[in-house]
Amino acid sequence: MEIYIDENLSEYVADALNSLNKGYFKDIIVYSTKIKLGKGQPDEIIIPFIGSNNGVLITKDLNIHKTRFQYQLCKEYKIGIFFLKMQKGMDKHWEIVKLLINSWEDIFDIISKERKPFGYEIPVRGKMKKI
Repeated sequence: MEIYIDENLSEYVADALNSLNKGYFKDIIVYSTKIKLGKGQPDEIIIPFIGSNNGVLITKDLNIHKTRFQYQLCKEYKIGIFFLKMQKGMDKHWEIVKLLINSWEDIFDIISKERKPFGYEIPVRGKMKKI
């Protein structure tokens, strides 16, 4: 399974998650969209690419599911998306890493069991919510 970390998150997060996965989640490879596709690619390019690779996206961009065209692309290309819902002032690199690490097993469970397309919101506090 391929997971893509949106460029609004650091490419180093993808590297770190790959290192941590080696002993536990061997079937998951994490990529940065910035490294894989190039910096500044629009969602209209990213979404079909991820879909064609049967992948999942992790992003802070909550507007994807609110923008009709992008939402339709997600459905058409059958991708799963996890939206990180960061509180103001808590969207620094380290806060993002902590949130992903704390949610990683749940993310893996959802990816393993749920049929795409799907979307989940991951809040800093509380449980993941299907959207």
